[in-house]
Amino acid sequence: MKTLEVEVRLLRLHPGQEQVLAGARRYNVLACGRRWGKTTLLVDLAVNAALDGKRVGWFAPTYALLEEAYGRMRRTLEGVITQAAQSPHPRLELYTGGAIEFWTLDDPYKAGRGRAYHLAIVDEAAFAKRLDVAWEESVGPTLTDYRGSAWFASTPKGRNYFFELWSRGQGGDPDWKGWRMPTSTNPHISAEELAARRRSMPELAWRQEYEAEFVDAEGGVFRDAVLRAAFVLEGPEDPRPGRRYVAGVDLARTTDYTDVRVLDVTETPARLVFHQRWRGDTWAVTADRVAGILRQYNAFGVVDATGVGDPVFEALRRRWPRVEAVKFTAPVKTQLVERLVVALEQGELLLYQEPALKAELMAFRVEASPSGHVRYSAPEGMHDDAVMALALAVHGARRGPAFFSKRPSLKRRF
Repeated sequence: MKTLEVEVRLLRLHPGQEQVLAGARRYNVLACGRRWGKTTLLVDLAVNAALDGKRVGWFAPTYALLEEAYGRMRRTLEGVITQAAQSPHPRLELYTGGAIEFWTLDDPYKAGRGRAYHLAIVDEAAFAKRLDVAWEESVGPTLTDYRGSAWFASTPKGRNYFFELWSRGQGGDPDWKGWRMPTSTNPHISAEELAARRRSMPELAWRQEYEAEFVDAEGGVFRDAVLRAAFVLEGPEDPRPGRRYVAGVDLARTTDYTDVRVLDVTETPARLVFHQRWRGDTWAVTADRVAGILRQYNAFGVVDATGVGDPVFEALRRRWPRVEAVKFTAPVKTQLVERLVVALEQGELLLYQEPALKAELMAFRVEASPSGHVRYSAPEGMHDDAVMALALAVHGARRGPAFFSKRPSLKRRF
């Protein structure tokens, strides 16, 4: 009888990963920062279990995430695979008798149903829809025959069911263990790179994505202490020669306001020097009024040109060519708001007391969808025109001094 001898090469684990493995229990919940090495650890677990002749179930929220893991393990186990199937779901069978099966959690009631596993791994668990149903009705029962173990790993996304599982590992249950491993515990990630990322991100996003904290995402975006530090100016300022000005313009829809915010961006911190808001005018009158403000301050304008704003922008550009259009989509709005958050948190923007703006900033909310996406908005019944006009102005301010020597006439998406 011939003996098969094949070398399987696995990546060396870093000390943080080894620490997690050393403390493993039956049910393990790993909250880790971005680029910590979660997938490397999970692949190591799955591959070693399959080489030992065990059956492994790998679960992920989407097929794209499954494909990445499947491809990585197929390359790693090349030479010991007896069968690599893609249908009805990805599967690797080994000479050792072990096997790894891959399931999406699109239907949390069916994933892995009818199977028996020694090890179940749920990758990006915080992003799985109805993780509670998937675990309690589908994944968990697959471990019954062999009294198998489970791993849940993900970057946090608010305090959802993944947080609930992680919390079990913080208590006295001897079967459960939860870890929180920030990105900084991966020695292969540059401290300078992390510091640069920290400077460019809102605190909420940094704590969640890199510190692996379970931030309660259902809450205010702009912290009270940050707003107190920002609202320190005495009031509006007239335009002055030699200064550089940029304006954000949020155009009205139905019952909303058209809101214009002008910043003096000659140096840092930028300063709010003028605002005006109104509603009820025709497009032509709105274009005239906005052009008059931009002309008064010789300002470059960043204008919301979404939907009905598009013809207003075209009319405005004919009156004042130094404007750029931004079309709001969910990702664009998120990017604009997060830039504003960073500017305020880092002291790069000073404001004067103005009731509408302050009320909107204090009320502005962030919430996480079931899929893990973050959505910023005003509470129901409130406006966000002032916040978005200010965010557009901050976007324009980040162009830098050289940009304002040009006379751009742009219309683009980003």
